[in-house]
Amino acid sequence: MATTKSRLSLGFSRRQLLIWISFLLLSGLAVIAITFYASYAQKQLDADYIAFSSEIVRAQHDGEALRQSSLNLLDHPQPLHQRQLLQALWMIHSRQMTIEQYLQRSKLTAHDTQHILEEFTHLDSLLQQADAIAPDVLEDTSQLSSLHDLTEDIDNSLAYIYSELHTLMIRGATEQQHIMSVMTQIIIALGILVLVVILGLLVAIEKILGQQHELEHLSITDELTGLENRRAAMNRAKHILTLAKRSGDSVSLAIIDIDHFKRINDRYGHPFGDQVIKQLALQLKTMARESDVLARIGGEEFCLLMPNTNPDGASELCERLLGSIRAIIITHEENSVPLTVSIGVTTTHHQDDYDFDVLYAHADAALYRAKAGGRDQLESFVPSTRG
Repeated sequence: MATTKSRLSLGFSRRQLLIWISFLLLSGLAVIAITFYASYAQKQLDADYIAFSSEIVRAQHDGEALRQSSLNLLDHPQPLHQRQLLQALWMIHSRQMTIEQYLQRSKLTAHDTQHILEEFTHLDSLLQQADAIAPDVLEDTSQLSSLHDLTEDIDNSLAYIYSELHTLMIRGATEQQHIMSVMTQIIIALGILVLVVILGLLVAIEKILGQQHELEHLSITDELTGLENRRAAMNRAKHILTLAKRSGDSVSLAIIDIDHFKRINDRYGHPFGDQVIKQLALQLKTMARESDVLARIGGEEFCLLMPNTNPDGASELCERLLGSIRAIIITHEENSVPLTVSIGVTTTHHQDDYDFDVLYAHADAALYRAKAGGRDQLESFVPSTRG
């Protein structure tokens, strides 16, 4: 009985442990996922901000380079300064395309970028004029002053564009950071909600498993005495007898029945009869060995399956049971009520005996003789001689 309870308890404890380990793992994974998302999103925002900011800073240097090359060309009309100016114009064209790509990727509204695009149109016009003059300016030095004025206008246009872009970029980055912060909080809240739901499900599963464990316990336990019931005893007996049959070990079975139990119930009432059964079960549990299978298999009937026990060992244990039960003092309204039992015992002798139904029939026949012989005694089953 203790072995079966321990096995059920151990199985339930393992299931509980697995449930809570699963919850902790899910919680850990959720925390890691949320942390990774928040960190990755912030890094992406920071990367976009740094890249765009670097592009604007470089573009502002392009305007300064154009102005400086124009001044150098104006003071010293030489091919070197002309090439520097042409290089600066090419760089501004290239940078302008990059900035426009950034604007498209930023998904800014037309309202936000309208004035910048208008200034880009004006810048394109200035660049076209500068591109038309710059290649031939050394042949026609009278265009140097006009070219210089154009480069100043281009530099001013660039300064305005990039100043406005920087303002938009800061505002956009701030808004995106706010949105990401809100989204992160929402994701954290959803993660917590999911964990709460999972926790609720795990608690429900644990309760279901607990109820299942309780049902399993009740299905093999006698409610009144706490001993194993007939079903549990038969299941364990089948396993024990199978092993014993292979090894050739003896197995004994005793059936213990309370004498005159109907008279006790009729005279003192069923509640008192229940107390008698519980008292007897407690005494039997005290006397039974750890390897024995003790069960209540009927109203006032108990069985004791004794593995690895020969006839002499079984008879000796049953005689001790008889003596200990006679010594039990049960009182009802200050009156002592005697308690005795009759016991029928049998032991496996042949291969056919390693079956619970066969052993039970033999022990029951011996119990019948004990009752017929005056009760409060032990009778052993005597197998017939086989040729």
